[in-house]
Amino acid sequence: MRTNMFVVGALLCFLNIACAIDHYALTYNYFDEMAQNYCAAKGTGWTFSLRRDCGNVAPTCNDICESASAEILRIIYHQQHKVACFDAFEINKDHNQLLANPTISQPDAGKVSFATYGYGSGGCTWPPNNCGPNYCCCNAFD
Repeated sequence: MRTNMFVVGALLCFLNIACAIDHYALTYNYFDEMAQNYCAAKGTGWTFSLRRDCGNVAPTCNDICESASAEILRIIYHQQHKVACFDAFEINKDHNQLLANPTISQPDAGKVSFATYGYGSGGCTWPPNNCGPNYCCCNAFD
């Protein structure tokens, strides 16, 4: 009986788009991918984008990269030996939604959607507990 209730609940969630998006974290993954692309484009070698929660206790990006250094080095099989912040990035998550563009034409051409801000290396020392960058760019190096 419990399995049937789970299946029904999952189906109802799937039919409710907002629930499905929250359940599968599609919006978070999209922003994470944007941040990773930004960091990879700005950096060299092994680069990582890490979330920074400026809505609560927000350490500096230097601290975030330092705290993640053991995991970062483990992920890359210790091919490098140090980790540091090199940039910070803000994605404005309150943006205009554009129409889908699966065809050659571009509906909503010329309309503004995303707003992003690159802080450069100064974002690595952005004051703790202050909103600003919501992603930190870290790299692994020797």
